Amino acid sequence: MTENAKKTIVCHQCKTNDCLRHYPEGVPDYCQSKKYGDIIERSKSEYTKPDVAGIHLATAKILKEGGFDWTRVQQCIEFAREINASKVGLAVCIGLIREGREMARYLERAGFEVISVACMIGALTPQETGIPEEWQTSAGLACNPVAQAEIMNREGTQLNLIYGLCVGHDTLFINYSKAPVTYVVVKDTVTGNNPTAALLSTFHRIKLGQIYKKRS
Repeated sequence: MTENAKKTIVCHQCKTNDCLRHYPEGVPDYCQSKKYGDIIERSKSEYTKPDVAGIHLATAKILKEGGFDWTRVQQCIEFAREINASKVGLAVCIGLIREGREMARYLERAGFEVISVACMIGALTPQETGIPEEWQTSAGLACNPVAQAEIMNREGTQLNLIYGLCVGHDTLFINYSKAPVTYVVVKDTVTGNNPTAALLSTFHRIKLGQIYKKRS
């Protein structure tokens, strides 16, 4: 980044990451934080609100104690403990039910009551949820993330964990969940549920480059 840069840039374009060192030379003119100072200042008071403060402190403890040493599974279990949850929801993809069963087992060993709800609960048809025939899959069934969330709402879960829901279905689940939500697993059927691999693998990056060509 040149010294005389004038244009404000978004964070992924920054190569200095001075924010990690608390801007030792001052906030550069190109940093977009200059545009949003009012939002940044207002955000600070949000962390003093009880519900936010509890989650934020729990997160800090997890990062301090096991940010680099604990698996995501362990982090989720310890996070649930830190926010004093006793009943945990597990929104699991039916295609990952075996792995989800293992997750539930360790949650129960850690002392939690687990309310697991698979995505295909109720065995809905695409027609029942308004999916046109041209977009129906060969399975002939439709996922039901709204019901997954509403069941957990009725059961009074205090933290809900997403285990491999489809893109979009996870969005709906989060929208309808009354309890806080975090991920254990993000589904990616190509990379073995490791989405970042597509950005690190030369092969996948070539494919992505072919699909999403650079704008002229």
